[in-house]
Amino acid sequence: MQKGTWCTCTCINMNISHPLCARLFRSPGLFRSNGNLIRRAGPYLKAMEGAQDTTLLEREDTSYMGWIHAGITIFCFAAPSAVMAMPFAIGNAGFLGGMILCLIVTGASILGAKLLLRLKLLYPDCKTFGDIGFQVLGTPGKIWGNLIQLGNFCLFMPCALRFCGLALKGIGNFPGFDECVDYYVFVVAFVCLVTTQVRSFKNAQCFTVLSLACVIGMVLSMVYASFRYENPHKIPAMWFGNPEPEEGLRLIRLAGGCSIAAWAFIPGFLTVELSSCLAEPSEFNKSLLLAGALNVLGFCAGCVVIARWGYKVGEVIAVTPVMAWTPGLAVNSVFNACQLGGNFVSYMLDSVPLGRFCQRAWAPDFKDTWSAGDIGRYLTYTLPVFAFALTLSVFTPSINVLLDFTTALTTPWVSHVYPAVIYWRLKTRGGINVPPQPMTIKEKLIVSYVFLVGCLAVFACFVKAIGFLVFEELRPKFQAIAEELGGLEGSPSNVESLSHRSHIGVTCMAILRADSTNHVPPANLIRKVGCDGWLLWKP
Repeated sequence: MQKGTWCTCTCINMNISHPLCARLFRSPGLFRSNGNLIRRAGPYLKAMEGAQDTTLLEREDTSYMGWIHAGITIFCFAAPSAVMAMPFAIGNAGFLGGMILCLIVTGASILGAKLLLRLKLLYPDCKTFGDIGFQVLGTPGKIWGNLIQLGNFCLFMPCALRFCGLALKGIGNFPGFDECVDYYVFVVAFVCLVTTQVRSFKNAQCFTVLSLACVIGMVLSMVYASFRYENPHKIPAMWFGNPEPEEGLRLIRLAGGCSIAAWAFIPGFLTVELSSCLAEPSEFNKSLLLAGALNVLGFCAGCVVIARWGYKVGEVIAVTPVMAWTPGLAVNSVFNACQLGGNFVSYMLDSVPLGRFCQRAWAPDFKDTWSAGDIGRYLTYTLPVFAFALTLSVFTPSINVLLDFTTALTTPWVSHVYPAVIYWRLKTRGGINVPPQPMTIKEKLIVSYVFLVGCLAVFACFVKAIGFLVFEELRPKFQAIAEELGGLEGSPSNVESLSHRSHIGVTCMAILRADSTNHVPPANLIRKVGCDGWLLWKP
């Protein structure tokens, strides 16, 4: 078939000299060598018919991102939060154990994303997990996909908000804010709301580069701090596992390392959306390898920190009791400034697919221009999700607990379990316009490996989430504050003096714990709910 001739396929006429048609015929895998259409060409051809031609036109218009930039976006999606916890993962899984764990989970995440990429190429019109699930499993697949992907976005946004507030506080205390983190969250909340208006990954490209620079700054700050300042409580780490004397604690800590590895690198969350942004979607495989390599380098930096400070570091490295994180020190300020910038971008990247989903659900005919009216309308589409994130960030007793259970309920499912199940179901029973096909030995091994790693990751994440609540030594800070308040002798001033130091949920739990020990009279309970200076109610 010569360029400039006409082709008739399923009653669709297209001029091969047209740039869209020419690009279609040059696309690898769409046609066999003899020029006959194969099954995957169907969606492209249908997209060019009548009113449906906007689908292909939109795809052509959004082919703007190179594979390197896509790889940076994948890595920076979780890295600003993950690099703070990578030393914790290495310390609890061991030097070799942690790196092996990193390679196993990272490899499974890359393979799971590749399975999603194959599905995306079969169904190029799909925009989300739910769309792909619908093509294979029908409505149950759509509900399942949207629940785990978009549910993760909704539940991680409060974590990103909280991390931004903590980072801003770490740079320097604002006059009148005292130790109340909620005030800092309110300050950064407006900026986070503005970031939700970028609408697409195209508009976020420069911000992802900024995020990468911030991640590099955080890594360098950690490594520098580990060499510059000693840990007076250093306990040398092991090659495999951790030296925790109690077996139960040792296993829970090991599960904690697995949990960090599971959410530190999550390319599956963006595969469907991001692969559409490449001129050649097949190059997304290079993006996955680049992002995976950056993730492994982050864990290598964690090994350096653990070699210097020992295995018992904070789940967030900045809470490790060393002089490096003293307010006012340059290394502390640089680390928190980088953390602030990186988590701003993480919030932004979370909001892009979530905001688009809300817009498509509530206003499918949205014109998507940058007029004042459309800017205001898009703001209203994203405002409910922002309000939910801000509320959860302020009222959740512990962001660490929220992150743990969010990971267990969504992350391995999106990265491993869901892609393996959907791909296996497509091959064995077929999907819409795609008949079943026998799986090769290689495909069976890949699907089995991804599914097995996903199931083990789900188990480890739940063990970590529950274990860190059960064991007093690992319990989040609000329990420690409750114990401290339990010893107070019924002085209202003592209760109030503690309230301004704690998060709203922390305060509530601390006061209730104090009441249960009969140290604080009931009349003095709930004097202030929240940080000192703002009240929810008075009894």
